[in-house]
Amino acid sequence: MAFLVTIDGVDGTRIDTVLRHMRERGGRITTALRAVVEVLDGTDDHLTAQDIATAVQAAHPAIHVSTIYRALDRLSEAGMVSHLHVGHAPVVYHLGHDHHGHLVCGRCGAVVDVPATVMRPVATQVARDYGFTVEPSHLALGGLCSVCAAGSSADALSRHSHG
Repeated sequence: MAFLVTIDGVDGTRIDTVLRHMRERGGRITTALRAVVEVLDGTDDHLTAQDIATAVQAAHPAIHVSTIYRALDRLSEAGMVSHLHVGHAPVVYHLGHDHHGHLVCGRCGAVVDVPATVMRPVATQVARDYGFTVEPSHLALGGLCSVCAAGSSADALSRHSHG
């Protein structure tokens, strides 16, 4: 497993940074790869492979879903894209622009990014007590978001947004 590479876009856009990194690794920049990066760059959400495929195919109907999965695998292996296993839900992906952890709501499925500094004490204790090194971008803590924790009242559900 590759560790996440920081993508800051200092020398251009984040898209340029990702594509340059992929070229430097000897990779070919295909239409599918570029399209996947563009979809992920266009959102702060955590998208499933199917979400990404739908968006890519809307712009490029000839790109097969298996090609999109291969592009996601290449980007993940290169540390450009982070993926997260969210309980029994499909794996979600996002552009690896920073190191952070995730909070996952077990009721509504919301995924909230939290700074690495929040997760660092957990990773440190796990390393100290169990000799296990945690990969920060894969660290997810399950629980309930504030809206779900407040109950299922109509008022709480109407305010329910994790945008």
